[in-house]
Amino acid sequence: MKKCVLVLEDDESLRELLTILLEEEQYEVKTYGTVNSFKQHLEQEQPDLIMMDVMLPDGDGVQVCNQVKENAATQHIPIIMMSAHRDFSLVKHLCPAEAFINKPFDIDYLIEKVNKYA
Repeated sequence: MKKCVLVLEDDESLRELLTILLEEEQYEVKTYGTVNSFKQHLEQEQPDLIMMDVMLPDGDGVQVCNQVKENAATQHIPIIMMSAHRDFSLVKHLCPAEAFINKPFDIDYLIEKVNKYA
C-alpha cells in the first residue's frame, strides 16, 4: 500500500510539480489549494505526511500546523512546512513542524525530507 502525502499549497503549478515528483517516488498524493478544503478532508484521509505552505489565501499555514498538532486524531502526522519568505526562520519558532523547506527548493533535498518523514 502506498504512503499518502497531503499537500496544502495555493500555487497550482507547484501542486502539480509536487504531485509528479512524489508519484514518481511511489507516494499517493492528494492536493488542496485552500485551508478550508484541506480541513474538510484531513481526518478522513489520515495521511502519512502533510506538506503545507505558510502563506495561503484563506488562512495561515502556521496556525493550521498548530491545529493539526493540537488535535489528538492528527497530532502524530509529520508536517513539512514550505515558504519562500525571508523570515522563514521565525516560522520555525512558531510551528512544531518536523521539517522546513525554503522555496524554491532543491528537488533531491525535498525528496530526502519526504522519505525521512513519510
